[in-house]
Amino acid sequence: MKRYVIIAGETSGDQYGSQLMSAINQISNEDVEFWGVGGDDMLNGGLNQLEKDHNLSVVGFSEAFKKIPYMSILSKRLLQFICEVKPSRVILIDFPGFNLNLAKKIKSQSPQTKINFFISPQIWAWNEKRIHIIKKYVDQMIVIFPFEEKYYRDKNINAKYVGHPFLDSWRPSSKKVLKTQLNLSLKKKIVGIFPGSRKQELERHLPTYLEMANQLIKNNRNIECAIGLAPGFDAKKIKNQYNISKIKMVSDKPLNLLESCDVALVTSGTISLQASFMNVPCVVAYKLSKLSGYISKLLIKVEYISMANIVADKKIIPELIQKDVNVDNLILEINRLLADSKYYKSIKNDLKIMKNSFLNKSNAMRNAAKIIINEKN
Repeated sequence: MKRYVIIAGETSGDQYGSQLMSAINQISNEDVEFWGVGGDDMLNGGLNQLEKDHNLSVVGFSEAFKKIPYMSILSKRLLQFICEVKPSRVILIDFPGFNLNLAKKIKSQSPQTKINFFISPQIWAWNEKRIHIIKKYVDQMIVIFPFEEKYYRDKNINAKYVGHPFLDSWRPSSKKVLKTQLNLSLKKKIVGIFPGSRKQELERHLPTYLEMANQLIKNNRNIECAIGLAPGFDAKKIKNQYNISKIKMVSDKPLNLLESCDVALVTSGTISLQASFMNVPCVVAYKLSKLSGYISKLLIKVEYISMANIVADKKIIPELIQKDVNVDNLILEINRLLADSKYYKSIKNDLKIMKNSFLNKSNAMRNAAKIIINEKN
């Protein structure tokens, strides 16, 4: 039997981890056992859970600082487990602050343990000094953006582009059918609101988003707003906490809501790229604490925060960060998308071109599983 330790620290990593586990099981010629950190998706996929991913997830530098003692204890637990069970591989999924530190500790205690890092930290965007840790302690980078393979190989790091998992699993559906399934109006413009997959993100963004949505609805009867809630949140609790009465909330399959939208407001993260792949024009917003925002401004090397704009190397979709994430600006950007048909069509066209850069590679999870199972790398 092969035993893998797999670590994912947040919702998107849990989803990808579950898919990767399934792909490994499908192509492995022997029984496989998974141990590690993940959420419900990985747990349902057969993970022997050592810790829940939601206990790790944080947003920003000041927030992360508060969790250092907990992260340190967990890292020691995982290191001890890895050294005792001697897994065939350790698979680290994104979540670089924790996972790269863990990789360093693993190699110091167990140099023979092979480490695959799936979904690269965005070191090309900020904190590039992490490249030295990757080069020294990670055996194989498995990347999902086309430009990343060359980026790493230019630095003499073993890296392989496998394609993007979302494009393998998602197939377009009829907007009319999706709206009917979600009980949304077929006559109104649908504005989807996606406040983030982490607790801190939701708390920081949702109040502003709700105020914006209520004003939109009040001033335009042809608009319907709906909230797409990420997995792991209690919909009833959020409805009570934020007094959401006039706005529909979708907690089951929120990506169906995203695809049905005419326009979306998304908190920067995986959801912004998913919207771009679906060809849904969106406004990307993100707000950190003042301290975290200040530090980020000093460290970030790229001009944009959304992957669509980064991959295209130009501003396709509008972005708002920090103090610019306010009701007036959000309404201005949403209304422009809804009212300016030339602008709207140009965004959709540019998003199609951006998406095409990913289409030369498919079966991302199967490709990644093959790399991991191959003992030679």
